[in-house]
Amino acid sequence: MGAILFIVISVLVYGIKILHNSRNLTYDKWCEIFISFFIFTNCIGFGLPFIELNIPTTCGAWGLKFRLEVFMIITPFFFIVLANHKRWQLLPMPWYVLLGIILFCAINIFNPNNMSMQSTIIALAQLISYIIFLYIICSSTNNNTILKAIYEGFKYTVILEALLTICYPILGITQVVELFRDTVSIRAEERPGAPGTFVHPNGLGGYMAYIIAFYTSCYVMGYHKKSSLILILLSFFVLIFTFSRTALLATLITVITIVVIHITRNERIFTIKTIFTLILPLILGSLALIFLTPIKNSFIGSNMDEMFLARLLHFYCGYETFIDHPWIGVGLNAHLEYIRHTISFGSVFGDLNNYFWQAEEFMFSHPIHNIFLIILTEMGIVGLLPVMFFFLRRFLSIKGVLRSKATQENKVMFLFAIGLICCLAIHGMADWAPFTLNLRNIWILIFFATAITKVEKEKAV
Repeated sequence: MGAILFIVISVLVYGIKILHNSRNLTYDKWCEIFISFFIFTNCIGFGLPFIELNIPTTCGAWGLKFRLEVFMIITPFFFIVLANHKRWQLLPMPWYVLLGIILFCAINIFNPNNMSMQSTIIALAQLISYIIFLYIICSSTNNNTILKAIYEGFKYTVILEALLTICYPILGITQVVELFRDTVSIRAEERPGAPGTFVHPNGLGGYMAYIIAFYTSCYVMGYHKKSSLILILLSFFVLIFTFSRTALLATLITVITIVVIHITRNERIFTIKTIFTLILPLILGSLALIFLTPIKNSFIGSNMDEMFLARLLHFYCGYETFIDHPWIGVGLNAHLEYIRHTISFGSVFGDLNNYFWQAEEFMFSHPIHNIFLIILTEMGIVGLLPVMFFFLRRFLSIKGVLRSKATQENKVMFLFAIGLICCLAIHGMADWAPFTLNLRNIWILIFFATAITKVEKEKAV
């Protein structure tokens, strides 16, 4: 009920904003408002159930529901704006991209190892519908508009999450915990984390890592520098109270990476000078922040051994699945169903109840806490190689973009894309939160937008 009320209030707020600027609403401003609204409401992951599989357990990170989401609801209104301004021309899609999408769908649908075909189709429907939406948006606007929209949407998100964090866990107002969700995890009473509008504190922590990466990219590029710094500090405040260790580590490494890449954009990164005057001081400063402040007690103590063991056992399940089907995996969104049917938990691991509570239930009801293992188990080597190629190519091209005559907005977007890769690499090594709806909507949007920009540059040349 709280999520629906939030959407209604958001519509009213943006409606008032539209009326207030009605005389100056250009086409780009309309696009900015639509994308900003989507970004802001994305933090609650709201959707009206359209198709739901009647399966008692979770099959993977994509879930078992196809929902009418916010981006689907606003798309008809966006089409009206397109029609009014006669902006119907879409960017051409390269043949190899279209071929890749077709092959990806075919491999997953006809995968002989797939034990949960219905959940795979649900995941493909979610992914393809979102890609179509992004293709329309990115073809109809530019990175300047997208950047402004993300900036505003994230700003409202940070303010909302900070207010909810103050309510819980700081003031202990437990009513806000289930305000946006029917069931919410705070981990445990001895180490409660701020869930905000998310199901779990790790999700909010990962989202704050993305937001900090975005505003850090804006700050170092001089884009609204003062307000970006304030929003970085406010986001870090929220991150601290999620008590997400992996999200904190991902944030620190991401910020260091963004700063180092920007400062050394006209020279090599790994020189004697940059290592001792830039990289090492940043690393030592981050270590001091963790070990010499009260953060140490929250992040290093508590149930660290238990969580480490749980992840190792899960990694073993993923490893066994990958060894069985290394090339094409077991199908998108289907790895848990395969694990439940093929791995005998008791015979492999014995009785682990003395180490942590309900170990078998945890293994068979939560996706593997490693997004790379999820990719390997569900899509195999064939699916992982293009992902690694994309990430590596982005890293190798970022300095060229920063040195080029590209616009400030494009440079911010590309630098943010590098920050997202760092977040995914670090946070995703020990959690599956990057594959949840809220988080994946952001990184797919940014990677898509920067890819579209590259196509436009090549056309111009």
